[in-house]
Amino acid sequence: MTKAKKKMTKSTFVIIIMAVAMVAMLAFGGTFAYFTATAKQDSADITTGYVKLNSNGGLAKIELKNVMPRDELVAARGITLTVDTSEAKGNYVAIKFTITAVAEDGSPIDVSRLGLNADSILASNGEGWYKADADNNIYIYGTDESTAVAKTGEVIVNTSAFVFDATDNWTQGQTHSDDKLMKATITITMEARSIQSSHVSGTEAVTQLVDLLTPDGP
Repeated sequence: MTKAKKKMTKSTFVIIIMAVAMVAMLAFGGTFAYFTATAKQDSADITTGYVKLNSNGGLAKIELKNVMPRDELVAARGITLTVDTSEAKGNYVAIKFTITAVAEDGSPIDVSRLGLNADSILASNGEGWYKADADNNIYIYGTDESTAVAKTGEVIVNTSAFVFDATDNWTQGQTHSDDKLMKATITITMEARSIQSSHVSGTEAVTQLVDLLTPDGP
């Protein structure tokens, strides 16, 4: 047998092997058989609850000028909140009062001279407010950290009136009164926050609500 024939035979053999391999790939590559099973699709629709809190705008409605000592600034029961929640138990509610005063010349006034104190006007007798943060005048609805939460409906903030109870004197020749309370501007601000009661203890609620009402710290 010549060398040429030997080479031809080897080449032919290689081609035959490759051909057999390709046929095997075509025959078995995509035709494996299986037993399979399919479970029925399972899904659920879940609806979340809600926590809502509305103010009646009792302070925003006040436009008083030429206020004199013993004048009523906010009427009793003039400030209310409305709790609206999907929780039957209700929600924890907190409020923060901020009182500032500025003299006619723009300088700040010591508010302790105004005779205005949130402690004296807040609701009581079953609708009390627990003072959670004395430094920032923050109160939680109830009587202590284990307080009952506020249920859906109206919550009274002040059972007593806010009364301007100050004393000041102007003497001839002065550019302003002694304590600068005459012709001063007083601003009373109330903020309110609410948090769910589910899975939240009274202590935790106080901590969270105080944080919400003092985002920049004391």
